[in-house]
Amino acid sequence: MDNFFIGREVEISILKQALQSKTAEMVAVIGRRRVGKTYLIESVYKNKIIFQLTGLQNTTKTDQLDNFVIQLNKKVQSELPLERPKSWLRAFALLTTFLENRINPEEKQVVFLDELPWLATHKSGFLTGLSYFWNSWAVQKNIVVVICGSAASWMIQKVINNKGGLYNRVTKRIFLAPFTLLEMEKYFHAQGFDFTRYQITQLYLALGGIPHHLKEVEQGKTAVQNINRICFAPNGLLRDEFSRLYPALFANAENHIAIIRALATKQKGLTREEIIQSAGVPNGSSTT
Repeated sequence: MDNFFIGREVEISILKQALQSKTAEMVAVIGRRRVGKTYLIESVYKNKIIFQLTGLQNTTKTDQLDNFVIQLNKKVQSELPLERPKSWLRAFALLTTFLENRINPEEKQVVFLDELPWLATHKSGFLTGLSYFWNSWAVQKNIVVVICGSAASWMIQKVINNKGGLYNRVTKRIFLAPFTLLEMEKYFHAQGFDFTRYQITQLYLALGGIPHHLKEVEQGKTAVQNINRICFAPNGLLRDEFSRLYPALFANAENHIAIIRALATKQKGLTREEIIQSAGVPNGSSTT
């Protein structure tokens, strides 16, 4: 690969194994936003991706299906564009028809479905369509289906531990973590930064080892100057991150935000009972 990588050796190996195996593979890639999931998948698979679809945040099933048919029409390039299907079952039937004559039996190709939790809106039937696509067609073909999502709990509950048509269908799993402190040091050294380990630790504590955030760090500035610019300047990348991150990961983020605000009131941490009292959240299974 020509792309610049720090770490990710195990994850790259898993993706390559899926491409080289003799059977169809369904690979689930899970990790928080901006950790580099899409970049990793696109870099490893490059021209092997025959169809790619990314879910749209906070929108309707109709809009998601519109997005699907727009992406499919780009691939079909027909004088008579396909019309929006009425259901995800029909959408995956269209995808099957498109792929049928394009799958190379000698060279594995990739279908990449990104931000799956956004695609599978409530009662949309997306997971039913995906299970139909896999069980009735893809499992018998020389193909890798990559499903990717930032909402880890949703991916685990709805896909990994699915009790319906997707039960035990995921063949490989990747949990993509932020950089470790050592990987962050390697990243800055590779980029030509001369930060001390103390400065790297300061940046790690503030930016969390997220590659997308690290790209904002500028040479010629100290760690504190970079943190001030990235987190607190009017145009800083992370100035509004707190208000945007949790709603992007959870359907009902209010309790998560209340708990974080409660934890932020003390340096020593809080017990479960203290969190419930301070945050005003219910004492039940949802809080657990």
